[in-house]
Amino acid sequence: MPTPSKMARAHRGGKEEIRASVLKTYLLRARAEKGERAVSMLLESVGVDVAAVDSETHWLSADTTKRALRRLRDLLGDDALENLGEWATHPEALGARVRMLRVTRVPADAYRYIVENANETTRIGMWEAGSGDATTGPDADAGSRRSQVAVRMTYRIRAEAADEGDAFDAEGEELLCAARLGELASLPCIWGLEAAEVVHETCLAKGDAACVYDLRWRASQERRGLPAGALAGGTVCGLSVGLAGGWVAGALGAALGAALGGGVGFLWEKSRDEQAGRTFERNRIAALERGLELRGEVAPNPGELTGAVLGGKYRIGRKLGSGGIGVVYAAEHLGLGHEVAIKVLRGAAARDGGEIARLRREAYIQVHVEHPNVARVLDLDQMPDGSIYVVMEKLVGRSLADKLSREGLVAPGLAIPVFVGVCGALAAAHSKGVVHRDLKPGNVFLCEDGTSKVLDFGMSKLSAAESLTQAGYTLGTPEYMAPEQCIGATVEARTDIYALGVLMYEALTGELPIVAQTRRELLDLHQRQVPHSMRVRRPDLPIPEALDRAVMMCLRKRVTDRPRNAAELGQMLQIIPCEGLPTSYPPSVGKRPPRTEQRTARAIAPESPPKA
Repeated sequence: MPTPSKMARAHRGGKEEIRASVLKTYLLRARAEKGERAVSMLLESVGVDVAAVDSETHWLSADTTKRALRRLRDLLGDDALENLGEWATHPEALGARVRMLRVTRVPADAYRYIVENANETTRIGMWEAGSGDATTGPDADAGSRRSQVAVRMTYRIRAEAADEGDAFDAEGEELLCAARLGELASLPCIWGLEAAEVVHETCLAKGDAACVYDLRWRASQERRGLPAGALAGGTVCGLSVGLAGGWVAGALGAALGAALGGGVGFLWEKSRDEQAGRTFERNRIAALERGLELRGEVAPNPGELTGAVLGGKYRIGRKLGSGGIGVVYAAEHLGLGHEVAIKVLRGAAARDGGEIARLRREAYIQVHVEHPNVARVLDLDQMPDGSIYVVMEKLVGRSLADKLSREGLVAPGLAIPVFVGVCGALAAAHSKGVVHRDLKPGNVFLCEDGTSKVLDFGMSKLSAAESLTQAGYTLGTPEYMAPEQCIGATVEARTDIYALGVLMYEALTGELPIVAQTRRELLDLHQRQVPHSMRVRRPDLPIPEALDRAVMMCLRKRVTDRPRNAAELGQMLQIIPCEGLPTSYPPSVGKRPPRTEQRTARAIAPESPPKA
C-alpha cells in the first residue's frame, strides 16, 4: 500500500486529470482587473489554449493546473486563490455548477453533491464526508432554525492516481488545496450568504494523508425577527402604557405590542427568506444559461429545425435570433400563408420546469393582454421531443437595446412616441393585474412602421394567479429595478413605472441613471441615490424640460411619489410638443457628453427607505 506521503505526491505524467473550470473564476477576475492581454500571456506561458478554459469542460493535467494557479496567484495576490469574492457567482463561473444547482436547496446539499460527484471536476482525488457525516447542522434538511451550520469535508488522493516515482511537490499541492478551499468557502454565496469560515489544519501539502476542511456559515433560516419584534414591541408598549395607566393597562399594552412587534418581525423574516430564495433562483438561472454550452447540455444545432414543420402547420424558416434559453425562427403558416415568429426553448431550458412555466406564463399573458403595443401570441404547443414552442406575430424592426448599442442614444422626437406606446402596453397589462417586472431596452421592440411593442412577460407577476409565477420566478435586471423590488417587497404597477423611468433616462442620455461596480451595491444605490436630472447630465442635448420632469418623477424612491399609473404617465408624455424636436442625432453627438460638460455624481441623498 502507498504511504500517506506518497499518496500526496504530484502526478507529473501529463495525464488530463483536473477540469478547466477550476481556473475559470480566477481567469474572469484576471480579465477584469488586468486585461485580456495579461490573461492570454498567462495561459500561453503555461501551455493552455484559451478555448480550453473558456469552455470549462476540458481536462488539464495536474502539473499544468498547478503552473496556471501559480501564475494566477502571482498576478492577483497571495490570497486570491482562497478568496473568490463576488467572482464566485459570476454567470460564467456558475456554468460548471448547473447540474449541482438543479438538485440542491440549501448550501449543505451542495457540499453533499460535491462528495457524491467528485469525478465531475477531478480524476485524481475524491471527497468524503468527514467523521461519517457530511453535515452536522440541520441545514441539510432545509429545516434549519440555528444560526450556524457546519460541514466537514475530506479530500484524498485516489490510490490509482498516486505515482511513487515522482518527487513530492509541496508548493503545487498547496496551490491545489488553496483552490479547493476557495471553492468550498464560496458555495454559500450562491444563496446570498456570506462565505463560509474554514478551519484547515490537516493538509496534503504537509504530507498528511488528506486535506480536511471544517466549514461553518450562517444559515439563511435563522429566526430572530419574530421573538425580537415581540420583545421590543411588548417592552415599548408596556412601559409607555403602564406609566400612564397603571400595571393592568401596561400588561394589556405589552401583550398588544408583543403581538404587533411579532407580526412585524415575522413579515421581516418572510421578506428576507424570499429575497434569499430569489438570489438562489437568479444564480440558478445564470448557471442554466451558461450550462447550455457545457458538458453535453447543448441541444442539437438549432439550424437543424430549418425546414421542419411544427404542429403540422408551421414550416420553420431562417433563425431570427437566439438567447441563453431559446431560439426565435421565422416560420410560415402552411394553411394561411402568413409569416409568424416561433420561440423554441432549447438545451437544458427545454427540460427545466421553471423555464417551461415562464414561457407558458409569457404566452398566457400576451394572449390575454390585447393591445397594439403588446406583441401578440397566436399559439403554444409541444414538439415530439417535448420541447415547448410559442407562435407569435412576426415583428420587423429591431429592439431598443440594439438601437442603443449601435447609436448610443435616442433623440426626443423619436423617443416620446415610443415611450407613449410603452405606457399604453403597460396600462393594458396593469389593468389585467399583470406587473411586467423586467422592463428594459431588450424587451422593447421598435417596428419599422413606428410602432413600439413590449415583449417578454415571462418574469411578470399575476395578482390573480400568483401560483403561475412561483416555479419560474426570477428577480429581474438590477439596472432597472425599483427600490421596493431590490429589497424583495411587494411589487405593483408603479414598479414598472420606475423601470420605464430608467429605460427612458438611458435612451435619452446614453447613460444609466445609477451605476455601480457590483450587483449588491447597485441594489443598494437604487434605494437611496438620487441621480442628476437628464438636462444636468446632458446639457448638450435638446431634452425638453417637461420630458425631463416626467422621467425624474418616475425615478422617485417612494412608490407614492411616482405617477399614479402608466396611463397618467402616457398623458404627461403625450402633451409634450414634438414639433421642432430632432428625431435623430448626427454621428458627432456621442453617447457621452463633451468632457467640459461632464458632471460629478451627486452625493447620496438623505432620503428615507422606500415604502412599498
